[in-house]
Amino acid sequence: MKKVGQYFKAFKYLFGSYLFLSVVTVQAKSIEYKWSTGHAMPTAMQEIYPAVFNGKIYVGGGFIAGGEGTFFGLSPSRRVFIFNPDHSAWNETAKLPEARHHLGLVSNTQYLYGIGGFSDKKGKVWQIQDSVYRLAEKEDRWLSGPELPLPLASSVYASVNNNIHIIGGKTRNDIIGKNVDTDKHYILKENEQWVEMASATIKRNSAASAVIGDRIYVIGGRTSGPNFKNLSFAEFYDVERNSWTQISPLPVALAGLSATALNGKVFVFGGEAFSETGKWQSGKAYNQVWVYSPDKNSWDKVSDMPTPRHGHGSITLDGKVYVIGGAEKVGPQQTLASTIILTEKRD
Repeated sequence: MKKVGQYFKAFKYLFGSYLFLSVVTVQAKSIEYKWSTGHAMPTAMQEIYPAVFNGKIYVGGGFIAGGEGTFFGLSPSRRVFIFNPDHSAWNETAKLPEARHHLGLVSNTQYLYGIGGFSDKKGKVWQIQDSVYRLAEKEDRWLSGPELPLPLASSVYASVNNNIHIIGGKTRNDIIGKNVDTDKHYILKENEQWVEMASATIKRNSAASAVIGDRIYVIGGRTSGPNFKNLSFAEFYDVERNSWTQISPLPVALAGLSATALNGKVFVFGGEAFSETGKWQSGKAYNQVWVYSPDKNSWDKVSDMPTPRHGHGSITLDGKVYVIGGAEKVGPQQTLASTIILTEKRD
């Protein structure tokens, strides 16, 4: 979409007492983007939340093919991979203490955190956990961090002012014996203690988030159970005010999408939509890319991804957006190892 800008120059022509104003209209260029192929991970992995830690990309705690394959041939994993852009290569780093999927990776200046997620116990692959692991840059193993106040998975994660946030997702309801959506929001202050903050406006899981300044944007997702719904709802949390503000909804209702910030805007990639009854088998994965401009409170569509993805991650590093892993088809189908990179087109 191109914007039209008007620049005015006033030229004074003295013809009697008249002043003439000449108007010159010019076309302002919009930013265009292009896709390129990055380095693939050593193994295909979906339901991941990558993080940047000390200038490197970390991916782990997702579904991989193999193992006991308790979920349509997929299993939770202990494996963690690290990508160093200086060397343009993936390497395996310290394994997680326990296999997980939907593990939330997020970092501050001291630690890379692996938060909550699901484990597979006795063939039950959706066991939500409250444990937290953390890895210091020079350590060769994950250590235990402060436990979550309650088990959480399929949440969104953010790091602002060196504090770690976890928002929404699913938790365990022991009374009814089921996993349920939550709107809870906790912050890990100074790497020591979880503190409850203002809850999100709605309960949801499988949303996406991105940070711009002191705002955490949370977009899309889904509600589970009898009131199942794919969501386009979007809002941001203001860290200074401890409050939530609704913004323009995503143009398409999607879950399993990813988001990251680039040049003061929120970029949202792919996702999936289940059927109206919540069945993934009759759902669809998407390749669309949407960009939210906070100053206009509006969304624009930019270059589609080469293929659909859901359950993937997106990370901004050195002016490039890395879109990693996920699956090409809805649900546990066609898991990907590939990485694609979004950059601005240069004349």
